[in-house]
Amino acid sequence: MARAPNPEEMQWAMAEASAQALSVAPGWFRAWPTADEKWSSVNVRGASQVIVNHSREDDRNPNSWTVRALFGGHAVELHVGPYETKAHAVLVAHAVLSIAFRAQ
Repeated sequence: MARAPNPEEMQWAMAEASAQALSVAPGWFRAWPTADEKWSSVNVRGASQVIVNHSREDDRNPNSWTVRALFGGHAVELHVGPYETKAHAVLVAHAVLSIAFRAQ
């Protein structure tokens, strides 16, 4: 059974997620751009899921963990991480959702 994160770990995860949150409206976060885009952003509130993914699938960050938002069948990697452990990525994913859906 996994242990609950301590307050320092949650504070770190909230800082990681907050650094990529956009202040334009609730739920918007920076995402890694694709192709020739200079920057990208997504509204996590519109995602069907937020997942933690092992990066060895795409060679960009081999053997690391990333946080992605799913919009139907399309996955968008958020501009957080990559992380060396799945536990760190899960904490940040939780923080992203907490920030996206907190009361304004």
